[in-house]
Amino acid sequence: MTLTAVLTRPGGAVESLSSALSQRGVDSIVQPLVDIAAIPVEDRELITLHPGDICIFISANAVDQGLANLAPQLQAMDCPILAVGNATARAVAAAGFDVSVPERADSEGLLALDVLHDVQGKQVVIIKGEGGRGLLAEALKERGALVVSYVCYRREAASVDAGQFCWQLCEREHVVFQASSGELLEQLTQLLGRGGQPNLLDSPVVVPSDRVAEIAEGLGWTDIKTASGAGDEAFLAAVDDLLPAQQNEEPAQLEEREDMTVETAEATREADEVPTVDAAPAVVAKAPVEARQTSVRGPDRLARFIIVLFLLAAGAGAYLGWWYGWPQYQDAVDRLAALEGRLTAIETAPDQRAAAIEGSLATQMAAAEQRAEAALRAAAARQSQLLAEQDGSIALLRDRVERLDVRLARLTATDRRAWLANEAAFLVRLSAQRLLTSRDIAAAEALLTNADALLSEVDDPRFDLSRRALASDLAALAAAPRLDAVGLYARFSALIEQAERLQVASRRPEAEITSEPDNSWLGRAEAGWRAAMAKLSSYLVIHSRSDDMAGLLTPDWENLVRQNIRMSLEQAQIAGLSANQALYAHAVGRAADSIALYAEHDPDRVAAMATELDALGTLNVAPEVPDLLASRAALADAIRSIDGDEAAADMADPSVVD
Repeated sequence: MTLTAVLTRPGGAVESLSSALSQRGVDSIVQPLVDIAAIPVEDRELITLHPGDICIFISANAVDQGLANLAPQLQAMDCPILAVGNATARAVAAAGFDVSVPERADSEGLLALDVLHDVQGKQVVIIKGEGGRGLLAEALKERGALVVSYVCYRREAASVDAGQFCWQLCEREHVVFQASSGELLEQLTQLLGRGGQPNLLDSPVVVPSDRVAEIAEGLGWTDIKTASGAGDEAFLAAVDDLLPAQQNEEPAQLEEREDMTVETAEATREADEVPTVDAAPAVVAKAPVEARQTSVRGPDRLARFIIVLFLLAAGAGAYLGWWYGWPQYQDAVDRLAALEGRLTAIETAPDQRAAAIEGSLATQMAAAEQRAEAALRAAAARQSQLLAEQDGSIALLRDRVERLDVRLARLTATDRRAWLANEAAFLVRLSAQRLLTSRDIAAAEALLTNADALLSEVDDPRFDLSRRALASDLAALAAAPRLDAVGLYARFSALIEQAERLQVASRRPEAEITSEPDNSWLGRAEAGWRAAMAKLSSYLVIHSRSDDMAGLLTPDWENLVRQNIRMSLEQAQIAGLSANQALYAHAVGRAADSIALYAEHDPDRVAAMATELDALGTLNVAPEVPDLLASRAALADAIRSIDGDEAAADMADPSVVD
């Protein structure tokens, strides 16, 4: 008898296994119970790998769906890669990466690897599908690892016709099921229940681990074969163990059939031997002749008498055997005929049952087709009605949209070209404002460039004059002198720092103190005069214009002098940044005059500051820039020619004061 293996893993992953089973003389039915659906990349968690991180691929599907996105980082960071089994490892190796695989193809085998023992503080990325046991992640977290799950696909239950699937299985003599996970085992059990064949739970089922075997036992499976793992090699080894048992069963069944044949032959022989009783009368009839012949030959009467008695006894025995044995023979023949009738009925019963089932199925199929046809007609009628209603609604919406378009056109009274032209005119006005207020030539150039791009998108010959005017203004801006505002500000800031350190007064000589006071009347009078003058000098200071003023300054006056110089420099700085040439020249000159008064007290610093102020005084802080009047006027004329809107022309009119 032929063994049939039912392969339940997702499609695309069982071709090699089916080929290997065929080489062993085992048929296979490929019925995936789950489909693999990739999760979009934008919906996945963003993974950033670092040197020393560890990546674990849970399945070959995880390699197919997730390796391509992580490959650049894996190559750059040279992260260790682990695979749960040989099939997964082969998929990773095919992409050009080194991979480690445990001896035991499950989470426990991975946790036994040395590389996952010391993971304190390391990031471990698990590339997997949705769901799963979660044992690996929990164990790694307990070891101190930072576990990140990169979920790149999901398992979806496949659409399977349970009745057709179970009918296909009933046509096979011996079936073995593959269940590489608890999820597949549960779906297989439910599928057999829906198909009305729960008795198939007595068939062998190959599971990858003791944990799945416990699940199978709980679901009602009776013949559970635990393989060494979930890979193809483990399943093939389990199937090889089943093959000798199936092959030995055939001779036993043949032997049983031979025994039945022998028993039937013996019964037939017994029945054939029973009619031998009919030969007894013939023997009795011939016996006297033979007796007479023998009696003539010998004078021994006793011998003849014994022979006669023997013959009489034999005839009586034959008669009694015929009397009692013939009914038993007839009864045996009747029982044999009854057995043959029952055997014929049993042999013809499957054909009759199949014919009855076929007739019943044909009747049910015809009824189902009629019901389906009626339902389809009703659904088509409903759909036609819905389509008609939707067509009416669409027509109403189309009519409403057309009315709204007409209304919008009436409200706007313009088109897209006018909007773009008005936007370009606004950008030109904004550029003129930037030149007027801050003299920002770079910003003005950018705004004019954007305005020219908008006019290029309009693609109307009426704007050719405007574009030529814009090109002329752009060329003028490119040739306009540019003031280094940052450098100007920095130079004045340096002068202000130097003004804070400027020496504006000489040190006053301390009054000489005589060691021995003059006690004469003249000395006492001179001392009193000095005291009176010192008291009076605190209220009134008298000096001539030819005297050295710096020598008479107090500390408060020295601070005021420095503040005056600082204010002059700051005024020149602000005037330069605001492009006020007259105020700038006045402030620079006044600061130079104020600093020159103290050349005697701090000659080096004053000379350096005077040189810098002379250089700054020659700068033109208000260079001439274009006014953009030509561009604005040309745009106003073009806009006016498009829609004749006076309000738009007034908005773009360069005569309006910005």
